Amino acid sequence: MSADKDDPELKKALGYADRLLNAAIDVVAATHIQLKSDRARDPRVIALTLLCRSISNFRAAILLVQQKHVMEARALVRLLCENLLWLGALRERGSDFVTEILSDDRYKQKVLAQTTMKLTGKHGGDVNSSGAMTLRNIIKRLSQNPDDKPLHADAIAAAGVVELIYVDYIRFSLEAVHCSATALRRHISSERTETTDELIMSVVPNTSPKDVLLTVIHACSALSGAAVAANEMIGFTTASNKIASLVSEFQNNGWPKLI
Repeated sequence: MSADKDDPELKKALGYADRLLNAAIDVVAATHIQLKSDRARDPRVIALTLLCRSISNFRAAILLVQQKHVMEARALVRLLCENLLWLGALRERGSDFVTEILSDDRYKQKVLAQTTMKLTGKHGGDVNSSGAMTLRNIIKRLSQNPDDKPLHADAIAAAGVVELIYVDYIRFSLEAVHCSATALRRHISSERTETTDELIMSVVPNTSPKDVLLTVIHACSALSGAAVAANEMIGFTTASNKIASLVSEFQNNGWPKLI
């Protein structure tokens, strides 16, 4: 089943989402960067990859909304918020934040390898197999960076210019990503009969028309922020005016008051 497109505000938001998606893609398409040898550490390249990730997350979120998978769409909106937080820190800290991203990646790869080895041995696996030896080599290599540490969203939010997005990050983590009581309650409702209250379990989470609209608006807000930040970091593109116009339209629609 598709979303109720007879709702005029939702129809307007979905139309806006389609134009915003195209404008964000235009930013990527219009980018021309003179790369140096260490291009993987160039903050402009990382900004573009974050925008690309946001575009992909956004497209999937809107498709899920249109198929009434609203909470699943909200899980992707949480990713959009995360992308925007990273972009905010990247804009402020540049190469230093890229170094932290790489450190975080090595740290988590090491934890993954160590956990795999631990559980393999615990459950009777061969810790001397060729695969296990590969993991040992990964752990040894990654241990050469003892100062590596994980990134934390709250610290990243505080280091950037979009700190308020952290509120949405927490909200959508609670409602849609984590196995929280808040998320589980959406699968439960009750119905009063003459003699008792009946508990009703629903495979599809319970959502309202307002939930649908707000999911689209939050997604648009996050992608808009990502497009603005990335476009600025790469030195502005021919899509700049289109992005600016869409930001103004979002404001004029009164949507910031809803979020």
